Amino acid sequence: EYIQKNGGDKKEAWGLVNSLINFGVIILTGVLLLAAVLAPVLVGIVAPGFDAEKQMMVINLMRVMLLAPLFFGLSNLAGGILNSFKNFLAYALAPIVYNLGIIVGVVYLVPLYGYIGLAYGVVLGAFMHMIIQLPGVFAFGYRYRLHIDLRHPAMKKIALLMPPRTLGIAISQINIVINTIIASTLAVGSVAVFNLADNLQSLPISIFGISFAVAVFPTLAEKYSLQKLSEFKNDFVQIFRQIIFLIIPTMVLYWLLRAQIVRLVLGAGEFGWEDTRFTVSVLAFFTFGMIAYALIPLLARSFYALQDTKTPLITGVIALVVNVSAALILIQYLNVVGLAAALSIAGLLNMVLLIVFLNKRLKGLPWKQISLMAAKVCISAVLMGGVGYVMLRVANLIVTTHTFWGLLTQTFITAVTAIFAYLALATIFKIPEVKVILKPMELFKRI
Repeated sequence: EYIQKNGGDKKEAWGLVNSLINFGVIILTGVLLLAAVLAPVLVGIVAPGFDAEKQMMVINLMRVMLLAPLFFGLSNLAGGILNSFKNFLAYALAPIVYNLGIIVGVVYLVPLYGYIGLAYGVVLGAFMHMIIQLPGVFAFGYRYRLHIDLRHPAMKKIALLMPPRTLGIAISQINIVINTIIASTLAVGSVAVFNLADNLQSLPISIFGISFAVAVFPTLAEKYSLQKLSEFKNDFVQIFRQIIFLIIPTMVLYWLLRAQIVRLVLGAGEFGWEDTRFTVSVLAFFTFGMIAYALIPLLARSFYALQDTKTPLITGVIALVVNVSAALILIQYLNVVGLAAALSIAGLLNMVLLIVFLNKRLKGLPWKQISLMAAKVCISAVLMGGVGYVMLRVANLIVTTHTFWGLLTQTFITAVTAIFAYLALATIFKIPEVKVILKPMELFKRI
């Protein structure tokens, strides 16, 4: 907003960045030191079902990993700056190098230092997450200054917008903590099963939901700052449709291949059949909420672009209450699977509420057009699922699924066949979004 208002002059914007960095580091350092001191109390609250030895392990891991949020704080600010300039490469690479740091911890540091090596790996990954983005920020002209101006109008505006956003993030973390608390009181291994299934379903959500939302957010913010609300609405609808086009068939594929996915990723080492079966069931219930958790980042960021941080907070609080209530009821009948079902229910409610409020804020969206497109996508996805199921059974007759390569072959053949079927059906139904997928193929043919 400041770059737009000052005709491209970045001097005031960089002064604002320095104020944010210096003030943020002071506050964050104080909070992290307090968390380190209170680690035994916090761990006792988060994992009451763990015995003394496990709790001490968590305390030790936590105290080391508290360095990571400091690096992430600076890294996320750097990422926000890069995104505001519509530069996404370093931002996209940051999670990759973060995971590389964790892998280094697992492979090299654990043999040297024991389980605490995992924590060292996380801190290393967070440091790399920060370092990879800093060169881009400096390339745009930023220079660090030991400077804090708390009376700057932008700092005051941030101070007003930040509390609801902070509480909104806190609610999502509280959600995770509550689910961990509940899972820790269930059968042994429930926490691991729940987290593993959650990680598996998070992949398509990150690819089709979060990445799209992050990419369009600077554009939406720019359109609002220039008061081009019709363009804001058009950009939102375009991304909304693209996410629907991609996530609905993904949900069907995940449901169809849930057992194969879990067995391929986790069915090795000490991960036994009972753990695999539970994870498959948890993943199955997670799939119902995939569309919600893929669209919520876009919906929430649309409100943030409109400089409204309160609405996502309100819907988040409602979703949290529903999630906890549903979880406490459903675990009585479904065990750890009930947690996944509760999260899906809460996510769908959150999505619906955000859509209703955004529709009101933007004074109407082309829902007839969106609904027709969504109906075509659903029909195509269901038919795709039928084709995939037939191919799954055929592949089962051709290859053995008792080996990794046989299972991988079955999964690959089924997934590829289903995807081609979906693209063919989308073309027949004349869904415009299919052109985005098929365009690279047309270019390849020309080459």
